Amino acid sequence: MAEALSDHDETDSIDSVVPSYREEATGDDGDIINSAKKMRASGLSYEKVKVFSDGKCAEEEAVKYNNFKWTCCKINDTEQGTKKYYKCSFKRGSNCPAKIYLLFHASNFEVTLFQAIIRHDHTRECKQTGIPIEVKNVIIELFQNGYTTPKAILSELNKLKIIQPKTSQISNFLVTLRKKLYGPAQISLNCIKNWCIEKSIIPNDPDECFVANYYIKDDDANPLFRLFVTTKNLMKNCLNSNHVCAYATYKLIWQGYPVLMVGTTDKQCAFHPFGMALCINEQTDDFEFIFKSLQITVEKLYNINYCPIILVADTSGAITNGFINVFNVIEKRIMCWFHATKNIDTRLNAIKDKKMKTELRQDIEFMQLIKNETIFDAAIKLFQKKWKSKKCPLINNFIDYFINEWCMSNKGWFEGFAIGYPSSNNALEATNGKIKYLYTFRERLPVGEFLSVLEKDIIHQLSRERNVNDIVTSQNAKSFANTPSINLSLWTSTYHWIKEEREVIIMKNNDGKKNAFY
Repeated sequence: MAEALSDHDETDSIDSVVPSYREEATGDDGDIINSAKKMRASGLSYEKVKVFSDGKCAEEEAVKYNNFKWTCCKINDTEQGTKKYYKCSFKRGSNCPAKIYLLFHASNFEVTLFQAIIRHDHTRECKQTGIPIEVKNVIIELFQNGYTTPKAILSELNKLKIIQPKTSQISNFLVTLRKKLYGPAQISLNCIKNWCIEKSIIPNDPDECFVANYYIKDDDANPLFRLFVTTKNLMKNCLNSNHVCAYATYKLIWQGYPVLMVGTTDKQCAFHPFGMALCINEQTDDFEFIFKSLQITVEKLYNINYCPIILVADTSGAITNGFINVFNVIEKRIMCWFHATKNIDTRLNAIKDKKMKTELRQDIEFMQLIKNETIFDAAIKLFQKKWKSKKCPLINNFIDYFINEWCMSNKGWFEGFAIGYPSSNNALEATNGKIKYLYTFRERLPVGEFLSVLEKDIIHQLSRERNVNDIVTSQNAKSFANTPSINLSLWTSTYHWIKEEREVIIMKNNDGKKNAFY
């Protein structure tokens, strides 16, 4: 770095090339703060301070000259060379009029530093621009409480009697806030791959999320990614049950991708997730991926060959095929009763006679409660005989559909199909609803943002809620119930039933091991 030039150095050749400069105010001064423009209206005199032989050293010195903080505000090209102006930003909002500039000489490689002949003034306050910091803090708090749109935030600010910023200001601030909290909204396959690699190490914390398995195909013609995330605490529930509940939910990802959830239920019908998978589709390969991820992770953590025998899901053939491809066998395929009724009601709407429609629905609901497969088969025959005798074309069409779809193909929707196992996926559906309400606030998030929420909020909280060994959460932890609980109301009803001294019929179930009492 060159030494500072003395005012008495008569041999200075630079002085003759670069005389003391007086800047006249012009109409195109760039983005300089208003009060500084007013100062320049009367003209600012600059004095030469230093000469540098290297431009990089000059810029490093300029930003911290005289122990103040300087920010580049303007660059001008002149006959003498390029002038790079800096304004004092030592104290934010002080509107200090002090300025310096660097002159990169056109005739040689030297750089000269000039300083405006004016004192620093850090007492004057400039006009407030943007959202005040106090309002920003309120907006951040509202955002964390679920008010994620400008309209909702403006409504809450109005209730709090806080001066409202412009809608555009709030929108811009939310974009910055989301990026700060969750990272960039747009994400590439390479970024997803790097994220999966980073999170694939199994942590010591039982409630810390990790990527158990992933598959990424970076192909321009057919890009593809699948990833399965879980925790050690969630995977423990695989050891407690031999049945799996699986389902794909939407309205979580802005790009429209499905989120696959897999888990099981305990004897009190409470759902316990194993983990969640993010895929582009919900085809056989996607469900095969999630089931294979379960098997691999259980073997890695517990050295056990995980092989459930019962599957609870909707009528999706992709879920069934994926299950069979991984576990090779499926003893019972339980059809979710809720999804069965949705499909049945759609076909019932073709029958215009409301009385007939209601009676048909009641008969189907009665058959759903049957606890024995032999009785169920007999009830189906009576049901078919009864309604075929009506000789109504619309009813006959419905009966044909019902027999083919729900008695021959998808039979596992009645209670007695698998005693001791759930007949619906309602517990899993309720968990999906909770995720949308508490963690995504019913918004569709971009993939990059969703991965951050999935890791830090969804999976972590689902795991911690079920951690019975955590001192903080153990009092309210959702432990896995291996036996059903019998409440006082059920005991009372049982007592009154016994007192009636009804005749009891005992029948063997299909497995020949358990008895059914009627």
